[in-house]
Amino acid sequence: MENSPEIKTGTIDRVTFEVLRHRLWEINDEMGLIAGQISGSPAVYESGDFNTAILTADGKGLFTGVYVIRQAAALDVVIQSVLASHAGDIHDGDMFMTNDPWHGALHAMDYAVACPVFWEGQLVAWTGIVMHEMDVGGPRPGSWSVGAANSFEECPLMPPVKIINAGVFNKDVESIFLRNTRTPAVNALNLRAKISAQQTTSERLRQIIREYSLAVFLGVQDQILDYVRRTVRKRLARLPDGIWYANGLLDHDGVSNHLYKMKLAMTKSGERLSFDFTGTDRQAPGSINCAWSGLLGGVTQVLLPLLCFDLPWSHGALVDCIEIIAEEGTINNASFPAGTSMATLNASQSTGNLVWETMARLYGCSEDLRDEVIALGYGGANMAVLAGQKADGKPFVNMFTDSVGGGGARSFRDGVNSCGNLIAPSYGIPNVERIEGLLPVLYLYRQEKQDTAGAGLYRGGVSLEYMITPHGASSDIQAVFFASGYSHIETKGVAGGMPGSIQRNFLLRQSNVHELLQQGKIPLSLDDLSCARIDVPEAKDVGKLAANDVWVNFCAGGGGYGDPLQRPAQQVLLDVEGGFCSADEASGSYGVVLAAGGATVDAEASAAARARLRQARLDSGKRLGPDWLPGASFKGEQLFRAGETMAVRASAHGPLLGCTVCEHVMGPANEDPRQRALLVEQSLASLSAPNRYLLQAPVVVRKYCCPGCGTQFSVDVQLHADDPRSPEMALHL
Repeated sequence: MENSPEIKTGTIDRVTFEVLRHRLWEINDEMGLIAGQISGSPAVYESGDFNTAILTADGKGLFTGVYVIRQAAALDVVIQSVLASHAGDIHDGDMFMTNDPWHGALHAMDYAVACPVFWEGQLVAWTGIVMHEMDVGGPRPGSWSVGAANSFEECPLMPPVKIINAGVFNKDVESIFLRNTRTPAVNALNLRAKISAQQTTSERLRQIIREYSLAVFLGVQDQILDYVRRTVRKRLARLPDGIWYANGLLDHDGVSNHLYKMKLAMTKSGERLSFDFTGTDRQAPGSINCAWSGLLGGVTQVLLPLLCFDLPWSHGALVDCIEIIAEEGTINNASFPAGTSMATLNASQSTGNLVWETMARLYGCSEDLRDEVIALGYGGANMAVLAGQKADGKPFVNMFTDSVGGGGARSFRDGVNSCGNLIAPSYGIPNVERIEGLLPVLYLYRQEKQDTAGAGLYRGGVSLEYMITPHGASSDIQAVFFASGYSHIETKGVAGGMPGSIQRNFLLRQSNVHELLQQGKIPLSLDDLSCARIDVPEAKDVGKLAANDVWVNFCAGGGGYGDPLQRPAQQVLLDVEGGFCSADEASGSYGVVLAAGGATVDAEASAAARARLRQARLDSGKRLGPDWLPGASFKGEQLFRAGETMAVRASAHGPLLGCTVCEHVMGPANEDPRQRALLVEQSLASLSAPNRYLLQAPVVVRKYCCPGCGTQFSVDVQLHADDPRSPEMALHL
């Protein structure tokens, strides 16, 4: 165990501590396995859209499950809300349920059930499970309330209530819960899955007390929290102090296609991180907002895997090491009655993207943790709910969780193709045959999509594309689409890496798909079909699928790492051969020219092409500021790297920040490198082939390059009207 000297041994010995912390870890994992096996929802047992947690008696998270991190991280808020709302009325045998975002749920479909664990009349722990329910009512199937302006136009919210009172199941509460859903049988089974799994877990925890005593059980809890806190603080202390900035965009609020700004200034000082979201836009008149629970989940979902990669995922300990500042009434700290039904995949996810981006930049300034640098992957969801009637007249509702983006590039390797989301380690795409067996649809293909990955020294991972058509429905199928990253690119690169792609849905009306199938031909792309017309739904939209219609969906690939012109040409060739990158992308983004029908690299032509691309940056770029001190030397002792091609070195003028490629001095180390950079702008639509579908939007890719050699050290996706001098970092040296 790393940093074992940091463990306090005043309560229990090391061996007992190790045995019991791993036992608690396993018990929490078992709770997830039990719940998943009982659940009747494909979103749970196929994709893992749920999570579990074990918490202390006062609601501090000890262990987060391996599924959707933000769901379990917000259980702290759920438990603390129950403790406040039911003070003096919490007893052995009780269980509580809620889907209220202002009581800890992330959005209304994430119903939480929490169980107090007692020993001889004393409250000694809590357990909790959150599952995404397929439908909990409201105006739209699946409860993703496209068109709703506030919570009163969405699905019903239930503050914490007792679903079990002293061991007696409250049938009245369940009746209200099931009366408001289109999927009562599945929801009823999920409720029993949550209850039964926690009953088993509670007994597992009491068994530890029987074997070791209550004092040891409580002591282990304290020591887990202390161990994680002390280790995280020690890890933070080794990182440089400073401020790292990120700006994000969130498109379409569910009512209109408006672009909302999100801002973060992350300060690292000593052993502490502060996340200041001041400047984020006010809450939207739509369903994309999140309450404090979504803000907390958005922050901790990234910090747990990045800071606690070898530690227990103890969200209760982690929050003691950070500060979160957010104005009330903003899009990621919304006030009631804001619409929040799409919170998880919008404001909460985008909050995490900002944290992800700033942490990547911070880690890029650390030799200890630069291997943990990762560009953005899975910037946001591109999903839909389909609902209707099967041929036998029975209703169905299903959320399609196939939408899997590419992983972000690392500081030492390419991103993983179609890898899913960092913040949901055990999330998966459903089995095609299983979904076809449950629903009247036919998958025509599901495959990785070329040219969706962000270019870089290390490229991002490519994403998935899939095609579906109705098959056996008794009438038209209703469709509710909910996506982000339609008007901009969520998956940004890091250290000069390029962003991934936009996301998109297409509806091919009155296609010839069934004629092709009768001929034994399977379409493998949108271009293989003919149709009366192609409709492009908005990011949040509703529609219908008729018998001969086809739905095509593709997602964003991961962001790249480092300047694409530094990627080895032979690696680009392998990408082309593997189908991840087209020849056009190879030449346009990487400056790699292929010869012999694409079988080899034309080394001479590639060298010339890369020289032209680099010179084009120098010729067309705009200087954002003059040289700090013309002729200043950058040959002093290197203190640390700052990204891939920037570093801080000692000089007679103090620490300087400069380019390691050409040794051009950018300025003092405490000055943001963008302020004197060479700015090159590029339209989103010109990045790669998938972006040709981009609807007109006032968004631009801004590349920040060294004025001396043209090497790209930072890339951002911004509104064209925004000041390009928007800062990236300010080191405190």
